[in-house]
Amino acid sequence: MNKETIESLLIQVAGADVKVHEVRPIGGGNTSRAFAVKSTQGNFFIKTNRAGLVDMFEKEVRNLELLRKVLPHNTPEVVGFGTVDHISYFILKLIEPGKRVPDFWADFGRTLSELHKVTGTTFGLEYDNYIGSLPQSNKQNANWVDFFLNERIMPQAKKAEKVLGPEIMAMIDKVGNRLPDLLTQSRPTLLHGDLWSGNFTLNQKGTVCLVDPATYYGNREIEIAFTKLFGGFEDEFYDAYNEVLPLDKGFFDTRADIYNLYPLLVHVNLFGGWYVASVRETLKRFI
Repeated sequence: MNKETIESLLIQVAGADVKVHEVRPIGGGNTSRAFAVKSTQGNFFIKTNRAGLVDMFEKEVRNLELLRKVLPHNTPEVVGFGTVDHISYFILKLIEPGKRVPDFWADFGRTLSELHKVTGTTFGLEYDNYIGSLPQSNKQNANWVDFFLNERIMPQAKKAEKVLGPEIMAMIDKVGNRLPDLLTQSRPTLLHGDLWSGNFTLNQKGTVCLVDPATYYGNREIEIAFTKLFGGFEDEFYDAYNEVLPLDKGFFDTRADIYNLYPLLVHVNLFGGWYVASVRETLKRFI
């Protein structure tokens, strides 16, 4: 997308005469292109893809709006989304990171606990969305174990069946049958849904800003488990979170790995490779 196209797009969305000063390509995820744009009407983050994927951007807007209702200072502000010239687009106000506050990780833990204080009546959401570029089913269910198995594990496992092979699929079935004994029930809690180190940045005040959510109501344990999958956050994050919303002391030793089957299966579908071995090793723990 060139400067002239971006300028035309911003004029349509912002409803004012816009002159673009600078367009800088930045990382946009696995499938999209993204740009940081400086203009006379402010600075913007623009993500683009083919027009057929506008639904993915629409759901991202809805996800961010859910988070912004709870965490207005820790969620980007949406400008708009739509299609133009066979291209879908998604525009946020550009986040201008400040200097990280000294107690960043503790503040992050407390911020996430505020999100997790928001509860619903069922697990899931009134609309489906995406985890990365993959469709994510949010069919609502009153039972957490059923939701986790039927809307999280099995859709990804079936999608990856040829890569996983019959042995691992049989292991998934065995662990699935054990889930009622392994997992705990909880109140449905509003989740970011895809919380790892690549999906947050700094806001202007130097505190956390959450991006790329895959929002739904779930057991908050699955969110905390995911933060541990790719190296984990700093200890101060977990300490501060636990001060507000204590986790079961046995959680990391018993259930975290089960919950991380979901993002591992997502990564199998996105990237294949060694994630298949990680799925197998995780399943072995619970058979």
